[in-house]
Amino acid sequence: MRKLRTTRTALVGIMASAAIALPLAGSAAAETRLLPHYTGSFLECQTLGNQAAQRGELTGFSCVQEGHYVVMYPW
Repeated sequence: MRKLRTTRTALVGIMASAAIALPLAGSAAAETRLLPHYTGSFLECQTLGNQAAQRGELTGFSCVQEGHYVVMYPW
């Protein structure tokens, strides 16, 4: 009886670890499909990039002044 309880406890621990690890592994391999976005200011560019990052759509971005626009380049 004791061995069955130990085995059951170990199995529950393994299943819980897998439930946490699998979604994390899937998100680490994600790549962005976003195109550069033209915005009117650095604040708008930062806001757009931060919101996309919080939704998990990108891992990083940079805001670059190009003429009258600020372009958000995601990666």
